[in-house]
Amino acid sequence: MKVQCQLQGTFHRIQLSGTDSIAVSLVDLIREVQAVATQNRRRSPQLLRQSFGLNFLPEPVLINLLQAQGVIRESEYQVPSLQLIHPIKSNLKSQVANTYRYQFTCPEATLILTPDDSQLPFWTANDSEKSGIYTVTLEQPNYPGLSDEFAQNIWQQAINSWQTLPENRKIHIALQSLDSNTFRLITSQLQIWISLPDLSLDLRAAITFLRLGGNDTSALSEPAKSLVQQYQSTYSLPIIQLPQKLSPDEIPPAQGLLIDKRRNRSILKTIISTARKFLLISSYIIEDESLTELICKKSQELSQGVWILTDLRNEIIDRIDAQVSDNVSLRTEYQRSHERNKACLKMLLDANIPIRSGAFHLKTYISEQYAYLGSCNLTGGSLDFNVEAGIISRNNSIHTQLINLFRQFWQQRSRDEIIPTLNSNGFHLRSIHRSSQEEYQTYPSLLTLSRYKKDLIEKLRNFRGQVQIYSRSFQPSPEIEQYLRLLDTRIFVDSQMRVKYSTFNIKQIDNLHAKITLLGDEVAYIGGINFNFSNSALSLNDLMYKTTNYREITQIRQNITSLYS
Repeated sequence: MKVQCQLQGTFHRIQLSGTDSIAVSLVDLIREVQAVATQNRRRSPQLLRQSFGLNFLPEPVLINLLQAQGVIRESEYQVPSLQLIHPIKSNLKSQVANTYRYQFTCPEATLILTPDDSQLPFWTANDSEKSGIYTVTLEQPNYPGLSDEFAQNIWQQAINSWQTLPENRKIHIALQSLDSNTFRLITSQLQIWISLPDLSLDLRAAITFLRLGGNDTSALSEPAKSLVQQYQSTYSLPIIQLPQKLSPDEIPPAQGLLIDKRRNRSILKTIISTARKFLLISSYIIEDESLTELICKKSQELSQGVWILTDLRNEIIDRIDAQVSDNVSLRTEYQRSHERNKACLKMLLDANIPIRSGAFHLKTYISEQYAYLGSCNLTGGSLDFNVEAGIISRNNSIHTQLINLFRQFWQQRSRDEIIPTLNSNGFHLRSIHRSSQEEYQTYPSLLTLSRYKKDLIEKLRNFRGQVQIYSRSFQPSPEIEQYLRLLDTRIFVDSQMRVKYSTFNIKQIDNLHAKITLLGDEVAYIGGINFNFSNSALSLNDLMYKTTNYREITQIRQNITSLYS
């Protein structure tokens, strides 16, 4: 157990004499770890632990330490992938000797503080004392500077607060925590961290069973089985499944292409606002508040509901960092994006919209009226500034197939359900447990990344014309690279991305987010998949529309030419 308590008292700043020694601050060490970590693009707490030998620290402990020193801001959402370590430079060469020592006094304690303690107040030139609050953290019933009686009283108060808590509430707190071994209880005076070994065997068994999402309780002891049943009747949320019958309306079939940087918002707004039965939405990032509000409003009207797939995994941080490199302005924009993303997710959860998380790079917006597949996220950049590309289908085979593929992604490729916390201030992720897998259905015109790669290699083997590639980034596999070097290959990538293949004919274009590959007039691919076939990219769930229709290929060429002529 670990306990935090706030003390009301006075901070003192005392002038050092020439013979006083200065202790090395823990903050100095943390800042150097921060500088090295951000320089090497290891900016999430999980990656920090993996890359710098800090696995001996439980992730919540590391997060609390980083938050206490201001290295990351405390997130109300408890999701490590939404907590970024701020970039800084090393401070070793510019440190100035401290000329003061500090302490905090109150009736219960006299605490000696380091000069860089993050809880110290701001001092003006003539300040020597300031009233304030200091937070102490106890990992046993004593603390340097606290009276034994006071420390033991805090410790006992924490024990009583946990022991008198109903078992259902203990289970719920444990299931809300992303750390499977440590959970936090907040009272009016204390914050209390409880470890799994602190619990009874029956309580541990019940928590483990509920976390795995099992159905058969026969292997549990009778007390553990009773705890599970009591919790499920009070708190448990059912695993949400899509309605069985989702299909396009009986309307005239149609299909069109959208390659533009001005119409994306109006098109997606039309798809959302005209829905009458259901909305299926997958966006890698969700941060546009205007369309999020519209989605929330529509969710109250649609008989078959709104269903959302997105990506809240830790891995996305490292991928973003690798892309933006040392571009400070781009890093800042990603931070603002992260804040908008949190606000939109909370709006969707408040509207009781089911959301699942996984390796979804897919951008698709489907109702019974329309189905969009392309590169456009629910972000301000995608909707208003970027060049995006996609197809819009209506009551044809592609429309139906996209509905079926969304169902497969929802049921087979999701990792977690996003569940609102009990106090409605945030969310946590609940792992989805599936006992069996349905056979994955494929379609010749809608390709996953692995099938897109395979299909592209087969076409390139015998192709002799010009290849045009439009992509946010460019990272071919060795085999694809070999074929492309033998052809007249022209590559267009976003100007903010690093270009590694200098020997290719590569042109950088501002705000290019479209994903299009053209092999002469023989075949075209358009959708959400970057021309990136690295091992990490191959794990993503995404789709590309393939066409050999001469009219569609010509239309793609004309639209691209009109944008860049």
